[in-house]
Amino acid sequence: MSSVNNALTLKQILLGISDSLNEAQNHLRNVKPYDEFGRPNTLYTLPYLDFNLQVEAEFEKETSSETQQSEAISPVSYPYETQYKKGYAKSIAFKPVVNTTNTKETNKVTSTISGRFVAVVPNEGLPQLIINATPKKTGVHVFTINVEVINAAGEQISDALVEFNYNKQKTDLLNSNETLNHTTSFLNTSEVRTDINGKAAVQVQVDAVDFANGHILILEVNVGNVITKISIQK
Repeated sequence: MSSVNNALTLKQILLGISDSLNEAQNHLRNVKPYDEFGRPNTLYTLPYLDFNLQVEAEFEKETSSETQQSEAISPVSYPYETQYKKGYAKSIAFKPVVNTTNTKETNKVTSTISGRFVAVVPNEGLPQLIINATPKKTGVHVFTINVEVINAAGEQISDALVEFNYNKQKTDLLNSNETLNHTTSFLNTSEVRTDINGKAAVQVQVDAVDFANGHILILEVNVGNVITKISIQK
């Protein structure tokens, strides 16, 4: 078994464990606090999960060697042999025969992989971030993206790094069977920090042809792992 196959198999195992763990966590999270008689249910949570995997890798090496043997063929008589006395040994021709020997050498390596899945509180336990983004046309094929970053408690988040990206793949999916130029780009910068009011803005210049043809252009705005998407269309 090749190392690539081992890597893919290990990936599938780890993803399978994580998916099952998420399903179990969601099931426990959705348990009602009280039963049908009003009695409190026992609630559980999974703070972590330890695991041990025993992995066996098999490496196979194949070698081949060739040996030559002589194989006799029927005697060949030459015209000059009749000039000699009877009983003279006739000439015998030989041709080489190649014998190929294949040898396989197999080595097995067994290893144990240990690890832990740990439950992580979203946003490090702080109120979840919310990104409000609005595009506004401010020039010829130029839009200003105004962003406000707050948390679930309504507090404005200052000095947060906001990143802007043009999502080519999502744009293609929304404009199927169409050919786009994809020259949409941000002016000056695609990263900016929010001010004391939790606000920031950048400018984006959309592709003139794509915009004129009425295509939907998808932009992404993210702060850390919190992402919001906006669309621009004629």
